[in-house]
Amino acid sequence: MTSQLAQAAGHLSVLIAPALLAWAAWIEEPLLVFGAVMLVFPLARIAFGAVDEAGPPAWSEGIAAALDRLPWVYAAVLAGAVLMLLLAISRSEPTMGTVAGWALSLWVTMVFATCVAHELLHRKRKSDRIVGHLLAGLAGYPVLGYEHSRHHQRVGSCASAECPKVTDSVWQFAARRIAAIVHESLGARGLALAGDSRSPAVQGLRVALATTGVTLALFGLAAGWPGVLIYALVIGLVAFAVQLVTYMQHWGLGDDNIDDARQGQYGWEDDCRFQAWVTMGLSLHQAHHRNGSRPYYRTGITDGLSAPAGRVRAAHVRGTCAERLAAGHGSGLGVLAGATHHAGVGRPAAGVRELLQVAG
Repeated sequence: MTSQLAQAAGHLSVLIAPALLAWAAWIEEPLLVFGAVMLVFPLARIAFGAVDEAGPPAWSEGIAAALDRLPWVYAAVLAGAVLMLLLAISRSEPTMGTVAGWALSLWVTMVFATCVAHELLHRKRKSDRIVGHLLAGLAGYPVLGYEHSRHHQRVGSCASAECPKVTDSVWQFAARRIAAIVHESLGARGLALAGDSRSPAVQGLRVALATTGVTLALFGLAAGWPGVLIYALVIGLVAFAVQLVTYMQHWGLGDDNIDDARQGQYGWEDDCRFQAWVTMGLSLHQAHHRNGSRPYYRTGITDGLSAPAGRVRAAHVRGTCAERLAAGHGSGLGVLAGATHHAGVGRPAAGVRELLQVAG
């Protein structure tokens, strides 16, 4: 029981970002969360190591129930942190520097919020999904529910912008995917305006959009145009960050490069334990695609498409990527997405095809 409590405590890491945001608002330090996430979080792999290949433990009923409710606790903590931020900016005279600082810190906080919303949106309980839509709206990405359902239905499809082409830059992919999602969800004939009001997907999208609108209004009431600018920047940055994550988790694994991409449900994984904690298992991406309804605390790493050092046999990867992995440089999905792309091979995905043959 004590061992399980210690392992379960790691999942509380998801509360770090909103707790830091509340503290930053209290001490009026706009860049605190951004600095912590960018400078301290990457070092957590050294402290916590890799995900256990044996998978998560067989949780006791009580611990499993507590972990199941953790996303609700997170939602409450984040809402409180945002209220504290609104109070902080209402009491001060924001400068362009503080606007930028709060926007950056709120951005990184909300990127993690989309991970928690993602976990809730996959659940069967209606109350969980409603909180997931509310969280997505608060995070400034109200289309998350529709977008992610679309992603699972069309994973591997480059034509529908659910997987980047091997020739895509992240900017090209982000622009194509955002344009497609906005058109289908927010366009004149999109779900939000023309969808069936009885549909749970339409209801969820409208709840999320209302939440985003109310949050934007609250920032405006708290600090005028500087407050609106802070949240507007967050909306844009979170939208791009979601596409960046999709690019990193699926680059080279689309149907322009792999024959069974649609059936294979492929996704790059990262075995960093801390990253799995703070993203509620989203970094264990192929495992998630293979069973999207499995809760985060029961998700383990798969044997195949794992990206960080020590997980891929360097002999199966060419050039720069192989050298970096063998040397242990980096632990993120960006190592494969970036280094393989610059490996100097005629087609960047040559090493990716070989990696599909690797069993961890």
